[in-house]
Amino acid sequence: MKSKKYISLFHFFNVIQSLSKDTLKKYFGLRSSNFHLPFSIFLLLTFYFSLFTFNSAHSQDIHFSQFNNSPLNLNPGLTGSFIGDIRVVGNIRNQWSSVTTPYSTYGISVEGNTIFNTPFNVGLGFYNDKAGDSQFSTLQIAPSVSYTIFLGDSSQTITIGAQPSFTQRKINYDKLQFDSQYNGFVYDQSLANNESFSNEGRNYLNIHSGISWNYNIASRKSIGAGIALHNIFTPKQSFFNDDNIQLHKRFTFHTNALFRVSDKVDAVPSISFMTQHKFKELIVGGSGKYNLNNGNYKAAYLGVWYRNSDAVYFSAELDYSNFHFGVSYDLNLSSLKVASNKRGGFEFSVIYIFEKYRPTIKRYKACPNFI
Repeated sequence: MKSKKYISLFHFFNVIQSLSKDTLKKYFGLRSSNFHLPFSIFLLLTFYFSLFTFNSAHSQDIHFSQFNNSPLNLNPGLTGSFIGDIRVVGNIRNQWSSVTTPYSTYGISVEGNTIFNTPFNVGLGFYNDKAGDSQFSTLQIAPSVSYTIFLGDSSQTITIGAQPSFTQRKINYDKLQFDSQYNGFVYDQSLANNESFSNEGRNYLNIHSGISWNYNIASRKSIGAGIALHNIFTPKQSFFNDDNIQLHKRFTFHTNALFRVSDKVDAVPSISFMTQHKFKELIVGGSGKYNLNNGNYKAAYLGVWYRNSDAVYFSAELDYSNFHFGVSYDLNLSSLKVASNKRGGFEFSVIYIFEKYRPTIKRYKACPNFI
């Protein structure tokens, strides 16, 4: 006999399954039970954890508000999940300049899919974060590899990825001030701080993994979801070799969709949920996409997003030729808003996809000379 806990879970699954079925029929025109089941499972995972386990906080790892525009950082299972041959992604985030020394985060990644005409994809990401007066920095170098499984007519794919990473963390003690450096009247940088620090940094290896699922249903109709697990090795974080201070595992659930609203307008909703130790983060929002179809100008986006108990942010994006540009700005809503005056920070992203030239083969049928 099932306990009440499991009964409620199965009841919740039935509700989600029913809702997803109605949603698929209404917005995507889908009736396939083969698609309905995995979509229901992803919704179940995302919403069950979101509704019953989240509270206000941030995770400990590097991540961006524009999570869809930083795929390798979001989920190793997204390696190679794009149309084209090579994808280059750049991200810049600057925040809290209204409160203290700005926190700056940079990321760049490159990846290729179907390497040597195989189902394998590879990528490489570089991420750097610098925070506070001490210039506490985190540098990550993360290669990734994934394998794509094509289902049915290849419009539906499942990609499984792994991402080993090397991380270097450092702190600059010379940028800090200590009580022994006050001469009785003012701060004197030339005075010794009388502190002994055995370690100014730490290096460690780690590994992440993930799986993503994408379904290109039709023109201007698609849906995707993914699950990732970061920090599988849970490396030590203490600069003083305290074994009790570790980088905890981080679980990520994300979903996104694209569906047509009118001749020119599409809706692009997304959800991201992360949990790391006792910290949890839920982002819900989406963009309206206006299809320009004007030469190289392909589409423009305007979006609004909410990060639980922390911020609301707005985004503007543009598809131009093979480029995708994004900019967003956070409005702080947390208890820090007294100091920040609700100002958070800007974030910029750019994506470029290289495509090999593939000549169009035209077949001609010659007419006989006597006709």
